[in-house]
Amino acid sequence: MPGTHIKIEVKVKMLIPEGVYLVVEDKGYFASFEDFPYLASLPASEVFDVEYCGHGHIRWDKADIDLNTKILANPENYPIIMHPVKTAAAQLGRKGGSVRSLRKSTASRANGAKGGRPKKKPEPSLT
Repeated sequence: MPGTHIKIEVKVKMLIPEGVYLVVEDKGYFASFEDFPYLASLPASEVFDVEYCGHGHIRWDKADIDLNTKILANPENYPIIMHPVKTAAAQLGRKGGSVRSLRKSTASRANGAKGGRPKKKPEPSLT
């Protein structure tokens, strides 16, 4: 019957404490939790809920994780650098705060001539 045979291009074959074994486009890949730590934090039900997007691209939609077979085949070529959100925000703030420009220094001098940064006013209590 035409149209009744649907080929699944990705399937999680095995979940073990060391990682996940996937079959993508009839080729097997092992995603170790050491190389892919964000897969380790997924509940087992979500690990098996993976979809194929085409051209070797796979996705865990609920967890917002995307991978490609190139990364699965050679994880050493794609190092993962994960930072907690606070750390990443602090790094970006330091980077932005350390920028020196004519506009920034002019604004700083103008603010200093007015007496510096204004003091925060305490919020009135509601009681």
